[in-house]
Amino acid sequence: MRQKLLALATAAALLPLAPAWAQSMIQSQEGIALQNEIDQLQSQMQQLQSSSGGNGGSSLGGSSSPAPSNSGAAGASDQGVVANLLTQVQQLQQQVQDLSGKVDELQNQVNTQHDATEKEIGDLKFQVGGGGGAAPGAAPQAGAAPQSLAAPAQSAPAPEAPAPEASAAPTDPRAALKAALAAYTKHDYATAQSLAQGIVTQNKEAPEAYRAQYLVAQSLTAQGKTQDAAIAYDSTYNMNRSGTYAPQSLLGLAGSLSAIGQNEAACDTISSLNSQFPTPPAGMQPRIDAVSKKAHCQ
Repeated sequence: MRQKLLALATAAALLPLAPAWAQSMIQSQEGIALQNEIDQLQSQMQQLQSSSGGNGGSSLGGSSSPAPSNSGAAGASDQGVVANLLTQVQQLQQQVQDLSGKVDELQNQVNTQHDATEKEIGDLKFQVGGGGGAAPGAAPQAGAAPQSLAAPAQSAPAPEAPAPEASAAPTDPRAALKAALAAYTKHDYATAQSLAQGIVTQNKEAPEAYRAQYLVAQSLTAQGKTQDAAIAYDSTYNMNRSGTYAPQSLLGLAGSLSAIGQNEAACDTISSLNSQFPTPPAGMQPRIDAVSKKAHCQ
């Protein structure tokens, strides 16, 4: 009897290890199912311990009297149950270890894809900020990107024209965002961009800044400024990588990258989107599939 109880104690000591691994490494339905099964096995082990303790004194022996001889068959049955439970525990522990390895592998893939995308965005920022004319891959967008850079230098009156609107722009972030959204609805994308950018620049800590940054990206896309839009979408995503507009920002970034011929970076971004948001917001999946098809993602 004492050997059986020691076996029970060993199994009970092994069981708590699996939940700790599952809670720290596995955040999936499969991991939760394993956790429930392990909890059930632990409950069974505790019941067997209580049952064995009641038949023979203390659960770990000591000065208890020997078990009656007519309990031999029951003891053999208990020992078989214990052996079966130990086997199940070992199998569950192996499954938890395998799942942990898969989680680590997927996380490494996501990190690699994100780093590659960040490098592409850095290259785009360099092209738009100072080296855009020398970038061979930016030829399809040569008419859009230089406009945002060269317009102030080519015509002096251009910056002065929006001055009356800028002075009349709402200073309150909420009112400014409302005005920017109204301008976007009226297809006045330049005004929407200007108002939204003002919120981000002057009230970056305001709650409205996150929505305003996404509106900047949307307005740039509507104006055909694809390179600038890619940078704006990336900035929106980095403002809050789990926020309301994070999946839309990744999709917008992928679409912008594909539009300027950066299909590999676009596919990496789509992969990150699918990994981080396996259940995208309603209506997004067809758009994700369309961008993936356009970029020739596998």
